[in-house]
Amino acid sequence: MAEPLVKCNSREYPPTDISCWAYYLRNTAQYGEYNVFKHGSVDHPRSEFIAHVEALASFFSRELGLGIGDVYTVFMPTNAESMICFMALNKIGVTVNFVHPLLPPEMVDDLMETTGSKGIVLLDMFAPKYAAVIKKRGVPALLCNPREYAYPDVTMCEIDPNSLRTMSDPVYLYPTVIKKYLGSKVDSIDEGLGLIASYMNGGGTTGKSKTIKLSNLAFNNVVYMLGGSNVPCERVGVDTELCTMPFFHAFGFCAGGLSAINKGSKVIFISKFDPEQFVRLMKENHVIEFNGVPNMYKKLLKTPGFDDPVLGNVKVMYSGGDYVSPQLLEGIYSVMRKNGSQAEFCAGYGLTECCAVCSVNPPWANKPGTIGRPIDWLRFEIWDDDNNPLPVGETGQIVITGPTMMEGYLTKNGPRDAGIYKDKFGTRWILTGDLGKMDEDGYVTFIGRQKRVIIISGYNVYPVDIEMLTDTLDFVRESCAVQGYLDGKPIVRLFVVPEKPGDEEEYKAKILKLVSDNLSVFNVPKDIRFIDEFPRTRLQKVDFMALSEFSPEG
Repeated sequence: MAEPLVKCNSREYPPTDISCWAYYLRNTAQYGEYNVFKHGSVDHPRSEFIAHVEALASFFSRELGLGIGDVYTVFMPTNAESMICFMALNKIGVTVNFVHPLLPPEMVDDLMETTGSKGIVLLDMFAPKYAAVIKKRGVPALLCNPREYAYPDVTMCEIDPNSLRTMSDPVYLYPTVIKKYLGSKVDSIDEGLGLIASYMNGGGTTGKSKTIKLSNLAFNNVVYMLGGSNVPCERVGVDTELCTMPFFHAFGFCAGGLSAINKGSKVIFISKFDPEQFVRLMKENHVIEFNGVPNMYKKLLKTPGFDDPVLGNVKVMYSGGDYVSPQLLEGIYSVMRKNGSQAEFCAGYGLTECCAVCSVNPPWANKPGTIGRPIDWLRFEIWDDDNNPLPVGETGQIVITGPTMMEGYLTKNGPRDAGIYKDKFGTRWILTGDLGKMDEDGYVTFIGRQKRVIIISGYNVYPVDIEMLTDTLDFVRESCAVQGYLDGKPIVRLFVVPEKPGDEEEYKAKILKLVSDNLSVFNVPKDIRFIDEFPRTRLQKVDFMALSEFSPEG
């Protein structure tokens, strides 16, 4: 694919320290009236989007008394209300605390206490389960209904009365608030003032989540820089992006939400990924782009109707969050080319501490098997255990510096920039805990998590090397190598999900031969176990920590 002359509509204005809301208005003023998002069969134009943001900002400011320095929790799936609430709170300088909408009540309680949240917005269907937490915190709740924007008149949608009965005052209803404050305006923050736009609660697999502070400037930078690695929206408000990744994770919010609305795409927010619904939406709309994790693409390939000429509209697919197997790449390219699409399947890499998108394969310079090159203005280095840069081609820890970095982890008594490493020159770095290597062209190959390194007789074994080989076997759906123990000594234990039942002893023999023929003796699994499905984290990554717990020694 040739590099476009105009890389992305949202590259018109360089990022500055203004609110995300002000940056959106600046970027999209040139488009005039267009459809920002669609819900059900209803398109919702920019004028309505702005009016609803203004109405909610007036409510939050005038009725709840919120302003600069306050925190408000968005406890919602990926939907229009989440984006509108974020923009309304952002307009008046309030930090949005994004929380996974299926966390247990005690965790929600802990996150609201930790962040000092002064309110919460949630779906009415969640109200009964979390009413006690909200009552305990003594904060106002704003209830939404998932059908709201499916109606031409938003005020037609009523909140479930059974949910209302579980709530204690003060409780507000989203459609009532919109109706009451429609046409109202309040002053917005003129500059970003270094304010924290959002708290993101990291969804890692290696321990307790950390609350990450991301500024307006960091968000604006990632929106701008993604424009340099993306295909343009040629028909504003018509070209459509399916936004199915969760907003409580920065990948979904930055790459799927903020980026899409800033460049003029029409966005369809999908609260929960369902492959059949995804296929239907592709056939009903002019979909040019979507983002996902490898497991989502695997499901789509198996969904009836995905293999369809409508795929010819798609310009690019992005994948992050997990390893992309050669079989998945082959399957995706086969079905896309069959249906006339020249779209590239572009793997990337990121972490919440840097707004979740750090490197990506640009469609016009895609190098499969890598996680791409750092996006504009970000700098990657590969460091050894003593934090010294390594030469090209050597494996070490991926470290990142640049303008999308977090301000630090939220702590009670710790430093403001907790979690940031400063080198001897004063440069601030994020130490990712991930292993990789960089080639002479600046492309990075992801090796695996540092904590996933298995040390056998002093030799570093990287699970991804074993998994990449094993996944090439036709009877393997996916595999995961973890550290196990045998007679008190560490070993490689390999878990395999087979495509279909078969002779497990024959399968084991083929795996062992393949690994021993291509890798060192230390990489050869001493224990191979077949299971029906892998446990997964709430972000749909393989939960290798849970698999490690199967070892006899714990």
